[in-house]
Amino acid sequence: MILLLSGTSDGKRIAAALNQWNLPSIVTTVTEYGGALLLQETDKTQTQVQVGPLQPSALETLLEEGKIQALVDATHPYANQITWMAYEKANACQIPFIRWHRPGLSEEEKSHCLSVEDYKTAAKTMAEMGGKWLLTTGSNHLEVFCQYVNSKDLIIRIMPFPKVLEKCLALGFLPGQIIAQQGPFSYEMNRLQLKELGVEGMVTKDSGAIGGVKEKIQAVREEKKKMILIQRPPEPPAPKAENLQQLQELLFSILSS
Repeated sequence: MILLLSGTSDGKRIAAALNQWNLPSIVTTVTEYGGALLLQETDKTQTQVQVGPLQPSALETLLEEGKIQALVDATHPYANQITWMAYEKANACQIPFIRWHRPGLSEEEKSHCLSVEDYKTAAKTMAEMGGKWLLTTGSNHLEVFCQYVNSKDLIIRIMPFPKVLEKCLALGFLPGQIIAQQGPFSYEMNRLQLKELGVEGMVTKDSGAIGGVKEKIQAVREEKKKMILIQRPPEPPAPKAENLQQLQELLFSILSS
């Protein structure tokens, strides 16, 4: 049995591949929406889908009682808390851990951005530069930005989930400051929003090609705006797979040993 920590579009591809390789799996995802997408992509006879935040105790139970042969972490590159927690729990249970590594930006692409260490530094940098900003980092750290930047100076792009919208409104954002739409966004859409919204620039994460970050940078450059890039957190020193072939080789090596 393979335990797959999902939560991104990568997870759907991996879950479907595990089916093709005839590897039974348990797949976790935080949201009901993510769970529904997984069920559409997978064979229910081979794949068990678990929805909801994965607490340490629940993960321990899965690893100890689920006959897990390997753990594949395909959570978001910035979900470092769950990644490190899973890595440590897997090590404690002596279960092989594989990190699905989503390739990030090249050094040349990063050179067009102002790279900062974390969300707090990004917020302070925005406050120092002044002006309005298009925030494309999701909803999880909005409180940090609101501590340092006047919420009236932020336009936020978020997933159109009711709980996320409620959070934004509770923080003081007006409907005209909220773009509730699922990405990734095209170069043309990014450029149009930068132009129409009259912002100083954009704040983003290095979410890789699948997250549309390259299109964001291209649009910012064309519109001569500023780009603040929040750097990726460090990943555990574990085997990594950047594509399905690498993942298959790692898994079959583990299963055959």
